[in-house]
Amino acid sequence: MLISKIRNISLIKILTILGAITVPFLNNQETVNADKASSQVTVTVPTLNVRESADISSKVISRVHQGDTFANIQKKKDWAQIKLANNQTGWVYDAYITSAEKMVGTIDTFSLNVRERPSASSRVVGYLKSGAKVTIYSEQAGWAKIVSSSGVSGWVNTHYVAKDTPSNDHTQPAAPAAKKKSGNTSEMKVAKAADAPMTTSSTKTGLVPNSQKPLTGKTIVLDPGHGGKDNGTKSIAGTPEKSLNLPTVEVVKQKLENAGAQVILTRTNDTYIPLAQRANVSNQNHADAFISFHYNWSNDPSVNGIINFYYQKSSNTLATAILNQVAKETKLTNLGTRFNNLDVLRNNKQPATLLELGFLSNQHDDAIVESSNYNHNVAQGIYLGLLDYFQSK
Repeated sequence: MLISKIRNISLIKILTILGAITVPFLNNQETVNADKASSQVTVTVPTLNVRESADISSKVISRVHQGDTFANIQKKKDWAQIKLANNQTGWVYDAYITSAEKMVGTIDTFSLNVRERPSASSRVVGYLKSGAKVTIYSEQAGWAKIVSSSGVSGWVNTHYVAKDTPSNDHTQPAAPAAKKKSGNTSEMKVAKAADAPMTTSSTKTGLVPNSQKPLTGKTIVLDPGHGGKDNGTKSIAGTPEKSLNLPTVEVVKQKLENAGAQVILTRTNDTYIPLAQRANVSNQNHADAFISFHYNWSNDPSVNGIINFYYQKSSNTLATAILNQVAKETKLTNLGTRFNNLDVLRNNKQPATLLELGFLSNQHDDAIVESSNYNHNVAQGIYLGLLDYFQSK
C-alpha cells in the first residue's frame, strides 16, 4: 500500500474520523511505504561496504564489520538498506547479512557507562551496575545499542556485556573470487559483484580491531616495591620480595602497552628508589593511574589473600576495580580495599593504589605466587581492572 502526495490535511482528518484510514500526520510531500522491512540483520563477513544506493558502482559511504547488527529498512533485489548508528542509511549486498534476533545480555563489570552514541567520547546518559540485564538491539564496531530492564537506553561497550545469544546457523554464500600470489602470501579478492570482504592475507595473524586499543591515551605508572638495599619481606623459600615485584611489573607493563597505554616504571632494575621520588614520577607524568606492587607477610601463617590500599578517598574506585579483577584472575582470597597512610600514596596527587599480591608467609599463597603463570594472571587482572575503572569515570 502506498500513500503519497496527500496535500489536504483537512481531508485526512475527516477520513480518519470516519474510520476510512489511520495514518500519522504527513508532510505535503511525504511518502509512506507500508511494505518496508523492519527486521534486524547481522553482518557475516569481516568487512562490508555500505553504498549510497543499491548499485555496485554507487559511492561507498561507510564500512561495517562482522557481528555488527542493524535495522533492515527495506530490500531491493539483492540489496538491503540498513540504518547506521548515526541515523544515516545505506545499502549492503544481501548475501553477506543474515537475520538477527534480539539478544539478551548481562553487564559484566561493576559499573558501566551508557553513552548517547557508539563512541568513548560521546555523552554519558546513564550507568549500569554489575548483573544488570539488557536487551541488545544492534551492534556496531564494538558497541551495542541496549535497553536495560530498568529502562536505561543507549550504547555500551560490548566488552562488558556477557551475551546470551540465540543459535543462528548461517551458511556463507560462495562469492566469485580470484586468487593471486604475491611473494609467499596468498591473497583472496572477492569479486566486486558481491562487494563484501576487502582483501585479506593468509600471512596475517588476525584482523585489525574495529576500534582503537582500549587504553590508548592513558598513562600508567607501575611501581615495583623495594629494590637495592631494601629487600622487603621474603618468601618461605627465602626469595626476597624485591625480586618478585619487578618480574611481576614487567609482565604487567607488556600487557598494558599491548592495550595502547603509555607505561612508566619507577625502577627497571635492582635499585633503591626513595618513596617520595616514586610518587613524583606519578605526579610529574600526570598519571591516569599509579599502582605500587608488593607482597605481604604475617606472623600468623594462616593469613592469606590480597589487599589493595588507598590514601585519597577518590582512589578507592581504582583500588576496588583492580583488586576485584586480580582476585578473580589469581584465585586468591579478596580481602578488600583499605585506607592506609603510606608515603607513596599520601604524596601522590594522581589516582594511586598499593597492591599486596598475597602473603608469602602462607604456604597456599606462596605456592601460587611463585608458580609460572601467576604474573600473567596478575597482568590480566590489572588490565581488566583498569578497563573497569576507566569505564566508570
